[in-house]
Amino acid sequence: MVKGIFKYIFVIVVIILAIYTGFKLIKEDSMGEEGSLDQTSKVSTIQKDIRLSIAELDTINPILSNNRNVHEISKIIYEPLITLNENYKLQYALAQEIVKQDDTTYIVKLRQGVLWQDGSNFTENDVHYTIDRIMDPNVSTVYRDNLRYLATYERIDDYTFKLYLSQAVPFFEYNLTFPILSAKYYGEDDFVNTDKNNSPIGTGMFKIDTVDGGNIRLVKNDIYWDNSKKPMAEEVIIKLYSSMGEVYNAFKSGELDIITVTANNIEDYIGTLGYNKIEYKSRQYDFMAFNTQNEIFSDVAVRQAISKVIDKDSIVVSCLGSGYVSSNFSLDMGNWLYTRDLTTAVNLDEARLILENAGWIYRNNSWIKNGKKLDINIAVNSNNEARVRVADNIREQLENFGIKVSVLQYSPERYSDMLNNKEYQCAIVGIECSFSPSLRTFFGEGNIANYYNTEVLELINKVENTTDEGVLYDSYKIIFDKYLEEVPYIGLYRNTDIVVYNQGLVGNISPNAFNLYHNIYKWYRQ
Repeated sequence: MVKGIFKYIFVIVVIILAIYTGFKLIKEDSMGEEGSLDQTSKVSTIQKDIRLSIAELDTINPILSNNRNVHEISKIIYEPLITLNENYKLQYALAQEIVKQDDTTYIVKLRQGVLWQDGSNFTENDVHYTIDRIMDPNVSTVYRDNLRYLATYERIDDYTFKLYLSQAVPFFEYNLTFPILSAKYYGEDDFVNTDKNNSPIGTGMFKIDTVDGGNIRLVKNDIYWDNSKKPMAEEVIIKLYSSMGEVYNAFKSGELDIITVTANNIEDYIGTLGYNKIEYKSRQYDFMAFNTQNEIFSDVAVRQAISKVIDKDSIVVSCLGSGYVSSNFSLDMGNWLYTRDLTTAVNLDEARLILENAGWIYRNNSWIKNGKKLDINIAVNSNNEARVRVADNIREQLENFGIKVSVLQYSPERYSDMLNNKEYQCAIVGIECSFSPSLRTFFGEGNIANYYNTEVLELINKVENTTDEGVLYDSYKIIFDKYLEEVPYIGLYRNTDIVVYNQGLVGNISPNAFNLYHNIYKWYRQ
């Protein structure tokens, strides 16, 4: 009798567990269709809109706009042929495949089945139209440089075309990140002056629904081609402001969910409570270039020793402050091909040993070899006050080590000529890093450091002609080993930008210099 009761209880327990498991799976499946919710959230607490901002709107047309906010937000309305992920790795968007036939010829195969937000088909004609607008000398656009070396466009069929370049461009595919607009939508209208620029259509996950004096309302694009990216938010409200000061006030009062800022003292504007902050590395990178063909800096031991004397963190703290971080190389802003840490630790004892082993003798607070003192010049643009301060700081650090330094300030014009003609010993240089992982600026022919290494040059040619990620990764690692060994440059620092967002905004928020809104389809607010 007792055994029968236990058997009956066991059957009831199994049935209850089966019902619970089935209900749990159904619930998880239904939630999966809308994205991943934070475990602490309940469906009833989720707000179905996200609130963004644009300060000083010029036009929402991303080709014509010079507004940073517009370019940021355009990533969720319009799409390029090629996009980049959080690690700046190339990913296909409207392009399905790109084949490099030779150094200057590319075949582009487009993704089929993509619809514009008005329901019309996306085809090769839209890409051709957009490229023609970008290259039109009467159109002012930030994307002109992307197509600087495009010579000819050739249509093959509705979803295929060829691009012919006037010269080889390393990693040219990375230039195809400009947004594509609809040829049919614009028709024969004047691209620059038409009222259609008030609400152009795109192929992205959100589309413009309404525009009024103070807001642009985006709604979820129900015919978006990528079924793996179904936004949790039903709409995005873009609030328009006349200045960044108004944006700061709106964020502080809770009217906005996320903003990007360049102000280093953002706390002075919005306080310190009620929001989260993400600082990410920008494209602005400053470094020290040695003229490796100069009599002094042809000695690799001198370059190696100096790399172990300069304290980058001290430079940032003493000369620059917040909004900057020490940096080792152009790709260390988060690029997936930054294959190893290139940090060189400050080590004065090792620096002394390097010089001594190379025949330098330390005497009377100076390093001497063959009767000559180790005295150097650092060239800097006189108009860049930050770099002048940095050069002076480096001078102090090196002179404390026994290397006499003269900081030579030149006008911008003379400074540029001097760099081009290699008329310097070493210089403080700044560039805006490309999204492309090309290293020709640093190691290719005619590079800033006048540096030549046969093995490195062969590797650069190799990586520019492969799409094999394994080959790329291994080749860059070898190049970086040579960089540390021969020290043609010393990375110094780079600017940072900041994203601040309200604590009620939930999701994987991972901005970089290419896109602030990676994974926005998973975002929601409580």
